[in-house]
Amino acid sequence: MSYVPPHKRLENVALRASSVPPSLLKKHNKNVGSTNTKIIYANGYISRWFLVGSDSEDSNFQLVPGSSEWRKDAEEKSLVILAKSDLGKLENPWLWVTEKVEDDIIMGFDRAKKTLLGYGGSEDVKLRLIARFGTLRDGPLTKSTLEKLKKMFRTNVPKSYVENVGYRAVHKMGFCVEETKELYHVKVSDNTRPDVTISCKCMAELNALRHLNLDVSCLDQDLDMRLMVDSKRTLTNLSENEITNLKELTDSAVVDPTVKGGLKWPLGKSSCADRYIVCGVWHTVTTTYINQTMRLQIREADRYDFRTGVGGTSSEVNFKLKALSTILLKEEDVERKCVSDMLKDCLKAVWEYFLKEV
Repeated sequence: MSYVPPHKRLENVALRASSVPPSLLKKHNKNVGSTNTKIIYANGYISRWFLVGSDSEDSNFQLVPGSSEWRKDAEEKSLVILAKSDLGKLENPWLWVTEKVEDDIIMGFDRAKKTLLGYGGSEDVKLRLIARFGTLRDGPLTKSTLEKLKKMFRTNVPKSYVENVGYRAVHKMGFCVEETKELYHVKVSDNTRPDVTISCKCMAELNALRHLNLDVSCLDQDLDMRLMVDSKRTLTNLSENEITNLKELTDSAVVDPTVKGGLKWPLGKSSCADRYIVCGVWHTVTTTYINQTMRLQIREADRYDFRTGVGGTSSEVNFKLKALSTILLKEEDVERKCVSDMLKDCLKAVWEYFLKEV
């Protein structure tokens, strides 16, 4: 995607720092998977969109229809409100963002913890608070583009950005290398569980359950940010027969660097037991860095989806807020000031090191 200079990232829309209002906060009553990634959304899933930036003097409000990415087949379109809600220059935008997102993060974790109780200990489940970086739109944000908006977060970032993060952010934020790992992820559909995808690495994992999406369009920066809460589940109650069938699929794979995803299967070997079928493959090389509060991951990924025939490579950067996740997960009554302070420190680092391409 071509670079859009900061001063051209917004045209004809009155924004300084705005958000989708709480009244439009989404609450979902059933799990819905997207076409390619099979994202599953939890009951009570929360999604909000914030816009930060712009020096426009126009103070008009606009209310426009926008397509809903999590309810692709929904008859009614969600409403996105854009408003100039804060006057004056946003010298410290991370403070504004912290104020807007902290309630949702606490609520998202509380709902996720209640969901975990429903698993009854049959699966190993981990809750994660993750910050991802990418772009939420192509080109300038205008009234015409808003009217046709279908928000999609693209996580592919330029090589120069990855190099800059690996050098500048790692050094300045006190990260050290934890590990570099190369993996093949075999994505398997199970006709007895049509709503999930099993990811086979050295263990069998169900696709993550999404509890919270907070998208932040950083209009005066090169990249945008997504904060999310999800629960990642490792299957621990597979029968010997299920393990044998899944192992048969993975053992049949042939490494081939010339094909998308890096793996291929001999004719007739990509399905098993009239139940499992390979639906995708990822080849990833991930370098993980850690400091006292975060885990930073820089990943090179080569993916292919057999259901859609779509594949490609990408460079991705995200970090997990491990210290804040631990507090939100273990403590029943979380001290608000503690959450605010940790979020402010995290988002300040985001603005300093993660939103500029160079």
